[in-house]
Amino acid sequence: MSTANVLAPFWERRGTSAQESRRLLLISYHFPPDITIGARRWEKLAHAVAKRGWGLDVITCRPSAIDAKRLDSLPAGVRVYGVADPELMSERVEQVLWRMYRTVWPNRRLAAPPAQSGAKPKHVVHERPESLDRSEIRATPRTPRELLRTYWAWLELTHGMRWAHRASELAQRIIVKGVHEAVITSAPPHMSHEAGRLVSLATGLPFVMDMRDPWSLQPWLRESVASPLWYRRAEACERACIEQAKLIVANTQPAHTALANAYPAARDRIITVMNGSDDDPLPPHRLSDRFTIGYAGTIYLDRDPLLLFRAAALVIKSEALTPQQFGIDILGRFAAEEHVPLLGMATREGIADHVTVEPPRPQQAALEFLAGASMLVIFPGSNTLAIPAKVFEYIRFDSWLLTIAEPASAIAQLLHGSTADVVEPQVSAVAAAITARYRDHVSGVRPTRVVVDGRFSRTAQAQLLLDAIAKVVAPTAR
Repeated sequence: MSTANVLAPFWERRGTSAQESRRLLLISYHFPPDITIGARRWEKLAHAVAKRGWGLDVITCRPSAIDAKRLDSLPAGVRVYGVADPELMSERVEQVLWRMYRTVWPNRRLAAPPAQSGAKPKHVVHERPESLDRSEIRATPRTPRELLRTYWAWLELTHGMRWAHRASELAQRIIVKGVHEAVITSAPPHMSHEAGRLVSLATGLPFVMDMRDPWSLQPWLRESVASPLWYRRAEACERACIEQAKLIVANTQPAHTALANAYPAARDRIITVMNGSDDDPLPPHRLSDRFTIGYAGTIYLDRDPLLLFRAAALVIKSEALTPQQFGIDILGRFAAEEHVPLLGMATREGIADHVTVEPPRPQQAALEFLAGASMLVIFPGSNTLAIPAKVFEYIRFDSWLLTIAEPASAIAQLLHGSTADVVEPQVSAVAAAITARYRDHVSGVRPTRVVVDGRFSRTAQAQLLLDAIAKVVAPTAR
């Protein structure tokens, strides 16, 4: 069937005639040219889709500017459509009032309106916590602050729902009967799943729900939206989406188990597909006399470098190390601007001379930076169901990997039995691991990449996913 009547995408690369006649539709708020880590999963999976002979239509958040270089990495057969991020009138008024407030009282410390982000920052300049565990959120708001959180939660949910409805409307205009075989959603933001549910209901296409992070099972929320309203709406929307989905994809085994326990009727429709490691060539490792601990990327969620800094201070003191012998190099920043700057944190711990912090760089430059590290570090976090995509990137380098994680976490389970140093989030344990590797370094031992099973490759994970999708679409395929 001809697809000549399909709406024009803002980017496309023509594929084969077979790809024009068999297509999948992906709804993902984050996708190239977006550079966030959430865009990378399906940027890479798009290549596997193309190799299977499918074309791929993508609906994402419309970018303000199009970076052709980011899009040029996509394979043939991909078309990318944009849906503008809706701005609610209440949001516009709120931002105007906030700017007026800061103009009149520029030095007063007050929590700003919440950013649309999943970050859980710490070490901020005001005393209010930046996140609350689920157990800390009261069922009924009692204070003005709790009422304000409820309002901001409503605002975030309404914002996400409006984008989902717009994405669904566009999808239904794009879909060609007999050509498109499934609708896939990738989230967070989680309301992208609602868009896929609506498309599936309207068109009859099988719905594949790819959950990069937990939704209603999220163990904490940003303080600004930490409201029972958020969880109630998450639970209701998630349940409706799971009931509609033909395939639910968790990205870690613990998340898979948690979902199966929460939705036993969907147990047979849930699979695990991790992010996986790529096979792209890496810059050669650069040997150095200096023992360098490296980290590249924005520090999202509750990934807290303070524990590393404190452990490094112990190592520096016990081994009498100079900045020429030992250091921590960070390429990136916190996700939230209100954090104490990283160098300020290092100064407070007495190791500023041993720490360098530089702004983020493009992907290739970041890889060059990582190739110069003796040890790469994964910061600890409270979401034990998740595995940061960075883990799969770091295991490819000829560096020691320091992973700070709880023993029962998905990260610890993934790396169990590997050559990575997986240590509990305790200063003494982290210091001991660093000391041991530093002494190896001084004695002439050189690090090698973490040895893990080949099934952790992105190619293997993509095969698992696409095999499952092929079974889902088979009954409805022409």
